[in-house]
Order: sequence, then C-alpha cells, then structure tokens
Amino acid sequence: MKFEDLKKLVLSAGYDAEADVQFSISDAINTADAPQMLTRIYTEIVQSAVEMQMVGQRLIKTMRFNDVIGNSVAYKWIGAGNVPSSYRAEGAEYPEFSLAVGSTSMIKAQFEQHGYVVKITREQIQQSQWDVITLHITEAAKALARNKEKAIFQLFDSQGVVVFDNDGGPGDSLKGRCNGRDIFGVKNGAITQEDLFDMYCEGLSNGYNPNVILVHPLAFPIFQKDPILRNAGYNMYNPREFINSKLNPINSYKNGTIDTWRNQQRTATGKAQRLSEDEIALTTTGFNRLPSYSPLSGMTVITSHLVPFDRVNQTTSIIMIDTESSGVLNVQAPLTVDSWEEMSREITAVRIKEAYSIDVIDGGLGILVAKNIPLVANEIMLNPQVVINDLTD
Repeated sequence: MKFEDLKKLVLSAGYDAEADVQFSISDAINTADAPQMLTRIYTEIVQSAVEMQMVGQRLIKTMRFNDVIGNSVAYKWIGAGNVPSSYRAEGAEYPEFSLAVGSTSMIKAQFEQHGYVVKITREQIQQSQWDVITLHITEAAKALARNKEKAIFQLFDSQGVVVFDNDGGPGDSLKGRCNGRDIFGVKNGAITQEDLFDMYCEGLSNGYNPNVILVHPLAFPIFQKDPILRNAGYNMYNPREFINSKLNPINSYKNGTIDTWRNQQRTATGKAQRLSEDEIALTTTGFNRLPSYSPLSGMTVITSHLVPFDRVNQTTSIIMIDTESSGVLNVQAPLTVDSWEEMSREITAVRIKEAYSIDVIDGGLGILVAKNIPLVANEIMLNPQVVINDLTD
C-alpha cells in the first residue's frame, strides 16, 4: 500500500471510496512499511491541527536548531537600540556588519522537552476505531499547543515593559495607575484611550512599532464602551455606523460615509427602499480593529483566554506588542509522532513530542504591559473647557 493510499484510509476512517471497500486497522498495519508510514501520517495530521489552533506562535519569530547537540544554544539578536554604524570614510572599506554585543543582544535558548503518550488498546485496533484513535492523538497535540500558547502569553506578561500597574508601587511601573474614572469621577483604575496611547508611544520611544493589542475576552467590551471613542463616533455624524462597527476601521472622512448616513435617513423616512435582512447583516459585520478616528487606528485587537486574568479580583493584563520584535520560538525538535508496542499489556503506545525554548527579544522593549486592569470601562470623558476672564472693553 502506498503512502497516499494509507493516508486516505486514515482520514476516511478506513473507507476506500473508489473501491467501495472498508479496511480494518489490522489489515492496514499488516501491510509492508505501514508502521513507518502511519508515524509520518499522524505527524502530518497533528502538525496541521496544531497550526490551525495556534495564535501566539503567529505573534513571535521562529528559529530552528534541528542539529544542535545539547540542551542550550546562544546567539546574537540585533535590537532597535544596538544598530551598528554604516558610515564609510573616504578611501576606507565599508564596515563589516556584526550584531552589537550587549545585555539585550544575546538570546540564550534553554531547550525544554514536551510531549504526551497516547495508549491505543488492542480492542480499539480490533474494532477499527480509526476516528477515535485519530481524535486522541490530535487532541493530545492540541494540548501540547495550548501549553506552548500559555508559555508565550506568560512571556509577554512577565518580560514586557510595565507601563501601568494598578496594584504596584511607585517603582513597579513607568506611569503608575491607569487614569480611568467611574461615573462619579472617582478613579477606578480603568484603562483609557490616553493610557493606551501612552503605551504606544513608549513602544515607539524604544524603537518599535506596536501593532497588536492582546486582551482577555472579558476585557474586550472595555474598548467598545470607551466614551472617547463613542463621542468621536457621534462627532463624525455617523452614530449608527459607530454602534454597528464593533471596532471596525471606518474612514469617516470619506464623503461616502456621510452619503451612507443620508441614505439611511431617507430609508427611515420612507423615501427610499429599505435594506434587506442580508444587507443589514452585512452592514453590522465588523472586525476587531480600532476605528479610524482613534489615535491608534488600524491596530489589531486580539482576544485570548490565555491573557492573564484574576478571577477573584476580576482584573487582567492588557498587552501591546510589536509582532516583529516581541519574542522568539527556538525549535530544537519539531512536533513528531512515533510509536512502539507494549506486548505484555497488548497496547500500542503513541508518543507525541517536541523540544523548544521561548525567549524574549531585546529585553522585552517591544512589549508594553498594563497590569491589574479591572473589568470596568472609563465612564468620564473630560472635554476641554475654555474659561475667559479678565475681559476689558
């Protein structure tokens, strides 16, 4: 049996549609080279299943060290603050490029091994439980991926630059507590648009360009309830578009936006054809991006349950990162599958394993963190007030 034929059987629970034949697992594994081919097939299956689930790995760089002997490796990384000079004097040679050596330019990867063993019983093989076996193996691989995701988010929270910390002391963060207030004007530690902009500017001052905000799903409504964004939406003469946007980036400066608002008014007064249900659904669909009238327009907001969250105190972290310079995943051994027989117990053991290290880039200067943020929105917007006094005739 060829590799592709066996792979089709695994994916179709042993059914060959072309020949209209149902194969048992026992028949499939008794063919020549079947154990080796099954190892390769399940490796491909778990790798594709994990890639679809991963979010954190897309936010960091990946470096591969498949031939490294030992449990660690060190190499240089160029940061925004250690760029070597490129100046060439007249008659001189061009300078040789080398990564500047400093406390933040070295990455020391300490590889860790991770894995699970899935036990497949003789009864499962005799009953040809193709889908059950595949499910157990892929779910184990997804659990490995979730552990890696958790480590990535923990790296962001622990190694980033702490800009705000509502529970920390004067030296625990750059700017102390957040500036949000409740409806009575009392500070409640909520994060505001100004606080987010301070975090963004801190990243710029470090030489990086933050482009993603990571929030816990329960903290996502904070952005939609922000009074500054709401006020800006109404000031752009398009409140319905703002309400329906769900943080969709809307260019309110285009005439088309104003024309749309006028057409909606005509629809409401019966002077134009009303929108169909499908058209209404399309106009209310948005993306997780801050709207165009926000100072942070275009920045992607990603929600993940792996963002640190304190269920007792109902506080969380809000993390802003430059995805080009946040962290690096150093892979020593990629995700692979192998198996062996335990004859005494009549069990086939399937092992899923990988070895990697997750490390921060440039001392975490591309990661900005606001810690211990309560799940409440800022409710006060202080508009500028002009007071004229000392008037003379």
